[in-house]
Amino acid sequence: MRWIDIILPETKTNQEFDKFMAEALYLSSDLLVLQEQHGLDSPKVVDKMAEVGRRLFQALTSHDAQAFTPAENAATIQTPQVGIPEHDELVGYHIVTDSEYAAIPWTWLHNGLEFVMEKHPICTATTASTVPEATSQRPWMSRWVRADFLVDEAGDSDLYNTLDQLRPENLAAPEILFVPGHTDEKIKRLIQREAEAIQGALRHNQLGQNLANLDLPEKSITPSELKTQSINYQAIHFAGPTSQPAAVSDTEGQFWMNRLIDEVNAPADLELEEAMGVEGEVIGVDPITSLLDSVCDKYDTEGLTDSRVGSAGIAKMGGQSIAPGNGSTQPPAHTWLLDDGPVEPESLGANGGMPPLVFSNSYRALPQLGMRFTTAGASTFVGPIIPLFSRPARIFASYLYSNLADGWCTGAAVWNASQHIRQELGSQHPAWLSYGLRGYGTLALQYL
Repeated sequence: MRWIDIILPETKTNQEFDKFMAEALYLSSDLLVLQEQHGLDSPKVVDKMAEVGRRLFQALTSHDAQAFTPAENAATIQTPQVGIPEHDELVGYHIVTDSEYAAIPWTWLHNGLEFVMEKHPICTATTASTVPEATSQRPWMSRWVRADFLVDEAGDSDLYNTLDQLRPENLAAPEILFVPGHTDEKIKRLIQREAEAIQGALRHNQLGQNLANLDLPEKSITPSELKTQSINYQAIHFAGPTSQPAAVSDTEGQFWMNRLIDEVNAPADLELEEAMGVEGEVIGVDPITSLLDSVCDKYDTEGLTDSRVGSAGIAKMGGQSIAPGNGSTQPPAHTWLLDDGPVEPESLGANGGMPPLVFSNSYRALPQLGMRFTTAGASTFVGPIIPLFSRPARIFASYLYSNLADGWCTGAAVWNASQHIRQELGSQHPAWLSYGLRGYGTLALQYL
């Protein structure tokens, strides 16, 4: 397939472009309220998406009138042939910007008659679609370049006939780590079904050889385990609630906070009793405030989240309030919440442990986490743009991995999954426009 770069102007350099973009931002800010009023899957959501998309289209064409009518040979890059015409004949658009416009839902581009996504994959990135110079390439990029020069004895160059050269027998298949997020028992069962659907999609492929295996841990993975083990994986699939932010309750996992409190509190109490002959309380210091200070110090030291404690004894974690003992703590904003606590993208990338491909099937993952993951080292990030119910989220993931298992590049796989879910749920169901991709749309499993 061909990818065409569309480089956005810097802010305040094109007045008309900035005007349309401001309107798009304003209109998209109403979407969550609209979903609350009419339902997550209301046709009114698609109407609003189209309204935002028309502003985006007007903005781009005001910058470049020919942005969506390129010449036949006007491609930034041509990806290696997979051997499936539906994939290989595609033209994709790669929106390039490092401004605040990167978080805009570009998959909603609408030309007044149809969504651009109906015919073209779309992704956004801070860099062009071409891979960097060899000295700064990641391993998957080198294999991507090499794949374009491979041919078999008969002169065929499609993936089916060259896979044995790209993936020798003694080379293990890439591993995708499945990470279940913290949630209630009902959603946990749905997350298990999502894992089963992904496993099935990876195994049933047209190549006769698995391009990747899914590693599903037998027990809940902890933040520290994820940080130390992620370097062993080529991709991560995080599955959490997609209709609302993950929340911690007394009955479903507040033990991780209690455990932290126990860890920082017990030794200090013993030392205090031995040194001062008192049983646990220092005169003039609120014990709750002191305890939360210790918990937050532990969080800051380990880099788990941004923690602060207010004068009233309420911990501020990532902008969310946590009142001790109220039974309704909220997770840090813009993080993955695991059963044993939150984990930040920056902590995964700190020691080079960020895998190239990350799919976060969780609440509003793309606008909240996409930029942070790619900045921390991920080459490609896929996630939902808006809240959606678990069933369409699970269906989308199944279609996406089915395409990846056949050798599709990620940008095309997102597009094709969108087409399938549109056929299944209807064009007025917002699920087909609810996902986006940040980073390299050219990444594929066979290069990992």
